[in-house]
Amino acid sequence: MNGDPSPGSGSADQSQPESVPSAPFAVPGRQVDGYTDDRRPYEWGSKYPDAACRGIAFERKVLLAYLLISLLLAGIFLCLAGQAARIALPWNSIVAGSDGAAVPLSLMINFHIIAVHWVGCVGGTTFSLKWLVHAVAKGKWHLDRRPWRLIVPLIGGVYACVVLTLLDAGMVGHSADNARPLAVSAALAFLVGYFSDGVSGLLSNIANAVFGTLEKK
Repeated sequence: MNGDPSPGSGSADQSQPESVPSAPFAVPGRQVDGYTDDRRPYEWGSKYPDAACRGIAFERKVLLAYLLISLLLAGIFLCLAGQAARIALPWNSIVAGSDGAAVPLSLMINFHIIAVHWVGCVGGTTFSLKWLVHAVAKGKWHLDRRPWRLIVPLIGGVYACVVLTLLDAGMVGHSADNARPLAVSAALAFLVGYFSDGVSGLLSNIANAVFGTLEKK
């Protein structure tokens, strides 16, 4: 007798294999469903703590308010895009006209460029909402990206104005295009706002081509 425990004995010294969760069943040749977010059936509760849920709800409300306001203003100014408004300034300043006559100063408002701005904001807001949904579902939401998510809609409107102005001037594309239909301008403005991250790189390339590259010192 050597004192070693027999293979069938329930000795405490005998190591037990650790239980390893089984991998999700996958059918060969069929893509695993990515919309489950690694949840079991009927697992409906949020995995975020209450503080994070409140932060997510705050961003959702702000972005939906952005979307509602930008859609409303974009619709109004698209209806006015073919017109211009002239507002007389309250002081009595005058300028000389082409024939030398005195002309009172007035403020000209171009509704077309205002419509482009707000349509770009719609595109930027749509992208921010999409990213918020993606980040929450994939467990990647965090506070450090909140400034980016809330500022992108406004940047999208600015980029839309800049890019369409460059298109009209012929600096982007083949030639100047001042007779672009309003529907095309609105579609381009939305796309510029939606892909504003990529547009920033395009504007950097244009700036480098026009002004030259600044070397680090």
